[in-house]
Formats: sequence, structure tokens, C-alpha cells
Amino acid sequence: MRRLARPGGALILLAALAALPFFIGSFTLDVVGTGVIYGLMAMGLAVLVGQAGLPSLGHSAFVGVGGYTVAMIANDFSKSSLLALVVAAISGAVLSVLLGLMSLRSKGVYFLMISLALAELVHAAVIRSNYVGGDNGLSMPRLDAPIFGSLGVPNDVAMYWYAVLVAAVAFIVLKTFMVSPMGQATLASKDNAERMRALGYSVRALRMTALVISGVVVAIGGAILTQKDLFISPSTLAPDTSILLLVIVLVGGGSTLLGPFLAGVALVFLRSWISSNLGDYWILVLGAIFVLTVYFLPAGLSGLAGRIRNTDLSDEEAALVPQ
Repeated sequence: MRRLARPGGALILLAALAALPFFIGSFTLDVVGTGVIYGLMAMGLAVLVGQAGLPSLGHSAFVGVGGYTVAMIANDFSKSSLLALVVAAISGAVLSVLLGLMSLRSKGVYFLMISLALAELVHAAVIRSNYVGGDNGLSMPRLDAPIFGSLGVPNDVAMYWYAVLVAAVAFIVLKTFMVSPMGQATLASKDNAERMRALGYSVRALRMTALVISGVVVAIGGAILTQKDLFISPSTLAPDTSILLLVIVLVGGGSTLLGPFLAGVALVFLRSWISSNLGDYWILVLGAIFVLTVYFLPAGLSGLAGRIRNTDLSDEEAALVPQ
């Protein structure tokens, strides 16, 4: 029964998100839409953190690569949203492979620092490139959202539904990977890499797969975010973006997908409210959230929910519930 309840909860969440445009204003819808996109990107990062055990501070590079790719495609080549999204995904995959070749012999803080260095290299390259606007950023023309753009609804609603749809598809794909034999082998390599090598697995290949999947999902999120905002600037590639994504994953719980997704929506909404009412205190609040999560909720909110759920079970039933 518990296995049936989880998809049911995801479907209820999807229906609630899809219905939101009928109940909230355009500004609130824009904030929630941004939160959905950050939730999408956090799910991608959660696969790398929770499944492969590789926390990254370089995923702002994937956000930026996806965003700049869709803007350049729209400006210079095609007005097709799907084509731009596919090329952005390919760009994310290529950057993932480059990062993997440089860093996957390391782990922990060393991987963290190498990923941060790569993001800073991409950030510096964008700032110095006149082709993508340098410090001024890059604007793009409005593209119709696939599927929903032809329904006659306002563009902001169509883009919101498009983001929700992509997030739902990403959830299914990522969940399928996580429960697949390869996903389970990746998880096992996080806990005991030497044993997996002794069993004949290539730990580096498993981690590379998780990194590529993560990079593709985050690049897709960056592309949709830029298509929604019609603009991207080098600040998107700054460490602030990577830090926010990592904190979202830690708050939601890296071992799940729904946890980071919901945390993404909540923290983006909180960021908007604090920025509007308290000015520049958002970074201080984010730091406080990070410290409190590390000390009091090391498994994130999903881990807390799991412990609460298990208190209602007998010892035998609780032992059967995945942690």
C-alpha cells in the first residue's frame, strides 16, 4: 500500500501545480514558475549528490550553458523551443563529460573544488565574450512554449505549464534511473566503492553516468528559465546559483526527488519575499538555513518525514521501508 501511495502523492502534487494559474496572480505565478524550474534543477543535482555521493558547487555552469545555448539558438538559428531545448541538453552533456574527465578520480571536497573551478572558468569566459553580451548579458525573442503555446492561454501560463510538464517528465526519468540496476549500483558505489570494483563494476563509469544525467537536467532547467525570463546574464553562472542549488538539495534531502523539488519551490518563494521586504538579507537567511539543516536535519526534510512516518509502523514494518 505504501508503494501505491507515493505515486498518488506525486500525481496530487502535479494536479495542484497545474491548477495554480486559475487561483493566483501573474506575479505569484512567475515566482512559483521559477521555483518549479529550480526544483527541476535540484532534482538533477540530487541524483549526483544522493545517488553518486558527489556534492557539486559547479552546477551554475550547467544552468548558464543551458540558458546561453537557448538564447543563442533563438537569436541566430531557429525559433523552435524544442530544438533549443535539445541543443541545451546536448551542451549540458558535453560539459558534464569535460567535468567528469577532470574530476572523477577525486571525491568529496576535492570534487567540490574542481567543480567550482570549472564553473568559475565558464563564468569568466562568458564575461569576456562579446558574442554573448559580456557583462550586459544576452536577451532573446519570445518563443512559444511547446504544446501549451497553441492553446490560446497567456504566455506566462503556457510557460508555467511547460515547466511543470518538463519537471514531471524529468521526475519519471530520474526515478527510473535511481531504481534501475545501474542506479542501484551507483548508490552502492557511493557507500563502498572498493567492493563494487571487486565485483567488476567501473565506479568511474557509474559516476560519469550520474554526472551526465545531472548536467543534462540542470542545463534543461537553465534553458527553460532563460526562455521564461527572455534574458540571461553572467550572474547566473556566479557561485550564488550553485550554492542555492546545493542548499536546496540538502534541505529537501539528497536521497529523494520530491524533497529537493518542493524545497526548490519553497526557497525560491522565500527568496522573493525576503528580497522584496528585507533587501539584501537573503544570503544571511540562506546561510542560516544551511547551518540549521546540517546540524538538525542531516537527511533533510525528506529524512524527517521518513522518521515521522516510521513511528506509526511496527518494528517489522519499519525495517521494510527504504531510508
